[in-house]
Amino acid sequence: MLDPISLTTLATSIVGFVFTAASTTVIEKATEATLEKIKKLTQIIREKLQSNADVMAELDKADDQDKDLETIRFYLEGEMRKNKDFAEEVRSLYEEINQDLEKEGQGSNIMYVYGGNAFQQNQNQGTIKNYNAQTMTFNEKE
Repeated sequence: MLDPISLTTLATSIVGFVFTAASTTVIEKATEATLEKIKKLTQIIREKLQSNADVMAELDKADDQDKDLETIRFYLEGEMRKNKDFAEEVRSLYEEINQDLEKEGQGSNIMYVYGGNAFQQNQNQGTIKNYNAQTMTFNEKE
């Protein structure tokens, strides 16, 4: 089973990927088989969280700017902590999607930013590495 920090990072990455428009370009270029997996992951998560009206209200918001992604992450992570089988199912499917995207050339170095934090997911031959940066410095070359 995942350690608590890994579980938090996984939940954060999933929320950033599945419930924001940040990955729209990636999703638009995904194969039909990968799109079905993304839909399945979304459905599994929504079904698990459906008893929580607050989370469902956030998930149903059309505009990402209006969504409280931290609330979604908090409750997703809570469900993953309570139900190890659910956590494993979600983790496995998410990693499978990322491996598919990597094979399709669409999934490398994806960064999600919300709640004042940036989460970068780097993939190297199917291995997913997540980084959480509290502060970021961008250096531009002229």
